[in-house]
Amino acid sequence: MAMDYRKLTRRDFVRDSTFGALVLGTGLTAPATSLAAEAAGEAKSVVALVRDQKALGENNMADSAIVKKMLDEMIQLATGESSAAAGWKKLIKPDDVVGLVPTPALNRTHKELIDAVQAAVAEAGVAPDRILQVQGKKDLVEKCTALISLPALKVHALTGIGTVMKNYITLGAKRANSYHQAQNVELGEIWLMPTVKGKTRIVIVDALRPLFDRGPQTDPKSSWNYNGLFASTDPVAAETVALQILTAKRKAVKGEAWEITPPPLCVEAADKKFNLGTSDPKKIVLKLSGWKEDLLVSA
Repeated sequence: MAMDYRKLTRRDFVRDSTFGALVLGTGLTAPATSLAAEAAGEAKSVVALVRDQKALGENNMADSAIVKKMLDEMIQLATGESSAAAGWKKLIKPDDVVGLVPTPALNRTHKELIDAVQAAVAEAGVAPDRILQVQGKKDLVEKCTALISLPALKVHALTGIGTVMKNYITLGAKRANSYHQAQNVELGEIWLMPTVKGKTRIVIVDALRPLFDRGPQTDPKSSWNYNGLFASTDPVAAETVALQILTAKRKAVKGEAWEITPPPLCVEAADKKFNLGTSDPKKIVLKLSGWKEDLLVSA
């Protein structure tokens, strides 16, 4: 019998979202599964996580050169290619119309990351007039053949987590408040809309300065310098790692388990109900590079 996500209690969520160990590795041999999914078998979804202690400088300003270097390394790891350039060419074709979808306002995606991605897509052969900023612009999304999701990592007071699944909320047919509280379980349906379905080539999460509480409003007391970026061609795997980092940070801050409210039911539902990827840690390979202090993901 199918699980009714609307009837899950907070206790159910805390129990079922206790993550198992993620596989850590720094090699380039594990396959990266796409949204279309690879053939059945032992294929695992790859999440590439790169951190640099110096990514944020004075006044928490992002260093453009370091962010670009992190992005290059992350794309190489995420795609399993020999270089970032080869990785982008695997993801994007010159005849694509590419839509960039960053977090637009509160706790927005760093401009340095958006600029680095835009430059990389252009270097992959896509003409500048075919690279569009499409957050909240449904008419432009319809014209796109490829999307790159660029959400910022944060807890959200209305949807539990405000990262991967929620990043397309302005592109949906319903009003945003239709997905608030327990209805965040339905966020995955947006990814199956005809204007969006199958277009997301990669999700790149801005985890330079995440927000572990009180989101989406900016709150310095609830922000910290994680100095990271992570990416996956599997959006649910990326969201699973996002949730683990936020959950672990909240526990570290409080000294005990500190549940996210409302429960981010959208993560497991994106897997089990909408078939967008995997939320099973046993099916996720985390490729790690760089600064390891306070990593917040388990080996």
